[in-house]
Amino acid sequence: MDKEILNELKKAIEDFKGENSNELKAMKEQFARMELMVNQAAAGPPLSIKENLHNNKINQVDNHESFSVKVDGRIIPVLPKNESLAKYFPQNNNAAFSLADFVRGAMGIKAVGATSVVSSPALVPEYVGSMIIDMIRAASQVVQSGAGTIPIVGPTNLARVTGDATVYQHTMGSEDISDSIPTIEPVSLDPKSLVAAIPLSVEVVADSPNLDSVLNLLLAKAFAAKLDNLCLATILADSSIGASATGQDPANWAGVISAVSTMLTANQGLPTAIIGNSADFITRAGQIAISAGTWLGKPPFLSAMVELPTTKVTAGTAILGNFFKGFAIAVRQEMTVEVVRWHQYKSASHVLVAHSRMDGVVLQPGHLFIQKKTVA
Repeated sequence: MDKEILNELKKAIEDFKGENSNELKAMKEQFARMELMVNQAAAGPPLSIKENLHNNKINQVDNHESFSVKVDGRIIPVLPKNESLAKYFPQNNNAAFSLADFVRGAMGIKAVGATSVVSSPALVPEYVGSMIIDMIRAASQVVQSGAGTIPIVGPTNLARVTGDATVYQHTMGSEDISDSIPTIEPVSLDPKSLVAAIPLSVEVVADSPNLDSVLNLLLAKAFAAKLDNLCLATILADSSIGASATGQDPANWAGVISAVSTMLTANQGLPTAIIGNSADFITRAGQIAISAGTWLGKPPFLSAMVELPTTKVTAGTAILGNFFKGFAIAVRQEMTVEVVRWHQYKSASHVLVAHSRMDGVVLQPGHLFIQKKTVA
C-alpha cells in the first residue's frame, strides 16, 4: 500500500471524527437548552417580563425577586397590590356566588326570593376564598403601600440581604482585593392561622337582604386590621431596618424631608409610600405656608409617594420605603369559610367561622426606614 493511499485513509478517518464530534456537540447543546426550558417552566416565569398565564396578563413590575408557586396546576407569582389573586381561581360556572346564600343554606334557611331551601357545600368554593383574600388586601394599609403577596403551599425559606458585598477595582500586579462576604439571612415563611368566629342569629340571616355585602365587608375589615397590626409590629421590631438617629418629626414636612435625606444618604432611593399615625398625617396635611397663607402640601420630589394614615402606628413614628421590595405578605392557605350550626342553641344562634394563614415578613430591610420624632 503506497503512501498516497495511507494519507487518504488518514484524512477520511479525521473527517469522520470531526463530523461525529460536531454532531455530538450539537446534541449536547440541544439537550442543555431543553433542560433549561424544563427547569424554568417548573420554577415559574420571572416577573420582570410580560407573560400570559391562563389568558391573564401580568403587568411588568419592579420585582424584588422572581418567585412563583404552583397550586392545582396554576402558576401564581408574587402579586403586586393591584394584581388579583381570584383571577387565578376562576369559578366553574357563570352563576355569581353569594356568601349570604351560602350561610342561609348551611343554616337551613331559604335564600331571599327562593321557594325552597338550597343546601350549601361544607366550605365556600376556592375562588370565593381567593376573592375574600383580595378584599382583605384592598383594605390593608400595608398591602396598599405596595407590599407584595406571596402564595405558598407549605413552610418556605427565602433569603434576604442585611449587609452588602464590596467591589474592588484591581490594578494588575497588585494584591488589592479583599474577601467580601455579604450578610445573607434566611427568612422563614410559615404564617400562623388568623381566625374569626362571628355569631349569627337566625332572624338576622333570614331577614337581611344586604347580608352578603355586610359579611364581605365585615370579614375584609376585620382580617385587614389584624394583618396590618401584625405586619407593622414586625417592621418596627426588625433591628436590621434603618431608623432615625436624631429627631425627625413625621407631623411636618420638614421632618419627613429630613428622614428621606437620611434614606438617600444610605442609597435607599426615594420612598414610594409612608405609613404613619393618623394624627400626624392630619397635622402635616394642615401645614400652611406662613408668607402666602396657602396649604404647604407634599414637596414635588415626593409627589409619587403614597401617604397612608393609620391608628396602628403611634404618633411620632412613621415607616417609609419601597414596600414592594422590602416587605411581603405570605399567604399559605386560602380563606376558608364555614358555618357551625346551632353553636348557641338556646339563643337560636349559629357561628360563621372564617380562617386563613397569612402574615407579613421583611424581605429586604435596606428598602425600609423607620422615622421617629423622639430618639431614645
